Amino acid sequence: MLKAVLQEAAAAIAAMDLTHPVRVGIDGCSASGKTVFADSLVAPLEAMGRHVIRASIDGFHHPPEVRYSQGEGSVKGYVEDSFNKQAAIDQVLVPLGPSGSLEYTPSLYDFVSDSETNAAFEKAQPDSILIFEGVMLFCDQLGDLFDYRIFVDADEETILQRALNRDLERLGGVDTLKRKYLNRYLPGQRLYRERHFPIERSHLIIDNSDYDAPVVVQRSRLLQQP
Repeated sequence: MLKAVLQEAAAAIAAMDLTHPVRVGIDGCSASGKTVFADSLVAPLEAMGRHVIRASIDGFHHPPEVRYSQGEGSVKGYVEDSFNKQAAIDQVLVPLGPSGSLEYTPSLYDFVSDSETNAAFEKAQPDSILIFEGVMLFCDQLGDLFDYRIFVDADEETILQRALNRDLERLGGVDTLKRKYLNRYLPGQRLYRERHFPIERSHLIIDNSDYDAPVVVQRSRLLQQP
């Protein structure tokens, strides 16, 4: 059941004894359900008396001229150019990490409107918990900057159906959506897994093929570089 999985994840996160905010990364393919899971994780952590910060790699997209510099259909471009990872490091992950200033910016760029967000700096508490979700988080550049890593998985058929239900209007119809997912996003996720081994980096792996009944398939995996 969803509640049991959320409580298990929340308990593991809250038990981490660090001198800085616990930086939780929630990775998974687009439409795997990671955003819903991340949002749902806030309440049980707050019920434990913890201050929770929600942020997403979506707030650190590159502008289109960078995102599509290798071509709109490029699989490599999706993996390599979609996000301003250094900005996410500088504005969120390092400030909330060891010896960080605790001052962070939750976003820089809105990819829907293709404009800067002009988000103000905010101040975290030393015992805050950052819930940071998004695709391709556990890459070589970002992965080790998360103190606890959750991978939300789902099969490609389920992902495509969820995308049809969620993104149809935003992506401009069935044909465009299927082209983007089948030619760029899903192949990009396969390439990401081949390059960066996000499953092997994860502490908690969840099969989220059923929104209402996610299943924990792996707990507390040791971080090992293949």
